[in-house]
Amino acid sequence: DHDHSHSHSDHSNDAGSTMEDVVGEGGCTDPDSEDTSHSHSHSHSSDNAGAADCADPDCADTSHSHSHSHSSSDTAAAPLHAGIGSYVYRARRPFHPSRLLSILHKLPVVRGVPTTNQNGDDNSIIRDEDDDDGVNKVFKQVLRSKGFAWTADSNVKAMYWSHAGSSFEMQCLGRWWATLPKQQWPEEVKDSILADYDSLDHDETAASPTTSSVGDRRQEVVFIGPDIGSLDSQTAIKSVLDSCLLNDEEWNIFRSKRDDEASLTCFENPLETRMLTY
Repeated sequence: DHDHSHSHSDHSNDAGSTMEDVVGEGGCTDPDSEDTSHSHSHSHSSDNAGAADCADPDCADTSHSHSHSHSSSDTAAAPLHAGIGSYVYRARRPFHPSRLLSILHKLPVVRGVPTTNQNGDDNSIIRDEDDDDGVNKVFKQVLRSKGFAWTADSNVKAMYWSHAGSSFEMQCLGRWWATLPKQQWPEEVKDSILADYDSLDHDETAASPTTSSVGDRRQEVVFIGPDIGSLDSQTAIKSVLDSCLLNDEEWNIFRSKRDDEASLTCFENPLETRMLTY
């Protein structure tokens, strides 16, 4: 049997969690699988975000900590060594994929992000004249960013944002837990799964276009770099990423279409994504 996991194993406080811990080990990651013999989980450590993270942007050593925060506060920052700080961005709406691409260009990446936006929709683009030198400086200082992401082209796929140094990748981990009947959840991780829910009353089977809760779907991305722990840097990151979220009109469109994945192609995703492999 496969383990469809972005595994919630232990919700440990171990600040030394490896990347394998973050995305789950040995997982079958087909987001369309509903095989009841498979589990669909994802791992989070509940340590203070990045408190012991390796800040080397090119580090690929899985023995080093590259974990992200799982605290319940809206913002979280932790001082790291040598002036390196961290901030966890959280939200409960999906990103508009094309607007997100505009923001990813602000990161110091040269690999993994398309150079142009193919979507001609004016609302999908954050224009150069809206750029702020201070905001650009903050994003250029980010050495590492990673975590869970939700893009509006799917109501099913749980995405993993991974950026280190000059490289960026968006991977599909599998399905959000909310898309699966609770009787399919492994008994030992049910509490951990529900800890990620925005409402314990969320019921996917009873969801309608007016349902406001989203289960465990979310943005939860940690940013690590010089001065990222400062209030000004946190405010800049939050403001820019908030502008990538679906606005009220788009959110209503998304909710009216969310039960039909094919119809969500109206939120075209220019980012290259792949299934996570082990």
